[in-house]
Amino acid sequence: MKTNYLIKVIGSMLLTIMLTGYSFAQTTTPPTQPSLATPHNVGVNSTHIYDVAYTVRGAVPNVYTWTIYTANSSYVKGAAATAGIDYNITAGGNDALQNIEWLVAGYYVVDLQETNPAAFGSCAGTLQSLNVFVGPTGTVEFSTATGTDQCPAAGGYSLALAYTGTVSYPITVDVQYTIAGATSTATISVANAGATLDIPAGVGFLANATTTDDLARTVTITGAKDSYGGDLTIEATNAHAFAVWSIPATTTIRHD
Repeated sequence: MKTNYLIKVIGSMLLTIMLTGYSFAQTTTPPTQPSLATPHNVGVNSTHIYDVAYTVRGAVPNVYTWTIYTANSSYVKGAAATAGIDYNITAGGNDALQNIEWLVAGYYVVDLQETNPAAFGSCAGTLQSLNVFVGPTGTVEFSTATGTDQCPAAGGYSLALAYTGTVSYPITVDVQYTIAGATSTATISVANAGATLDIPAGVGFLANATTTDDLARTVTITGAKDSYGGDLTIEATNAHAFAVWSIPATTTIRHD
């Protein structure tokens, strides 16, 4: 009797587990909506990927309709945002994945409505929404405005940077060089917060083959973007300057 009872109990437990698993497999839980205090924070001119699970019924995919609205600071939807002015949107490999470039700072709500193909009833899924705040991603500046004056040398020159706010690495920094009155520009990649802005040796930044001290070496940050293309704010210490001294024109040793 005990054996039969135990078999019945185990069978009941297995049936419960199977039914529970079936229930989970048939139920789609909507993703958690970020709170008003923690929307998706992005930078102006940055491009981000947004997606939901992709479904194909036979050979026909579901229909995915993305709509972007302007909003107030409480993320109450207002008028539809304007493509090409507020944002640009480009489908990825399928319409369930979108690349959105944010062009104007402000508050937005992204809506996604998924429906079956017309041949399968055009049934609508749960409307999904995501709050997005478009603003500055962070700041960048030089750690110091001046460098150590030095003798001419081979190789490059490395400058420390300082950051505040949220910065997605790697970043690209547009700089302008001034060497002995001649100006040139370059774009330099910085891998992470511990990396320096490395001016390559090829620009001759530490060279001074003359007998005149060069007191006009400067580097100025003219622009910076994070890894998503978002604009970083350039703070006050945007220029770094120092001198490269000349090498004495020493003559050979003479004797009497």
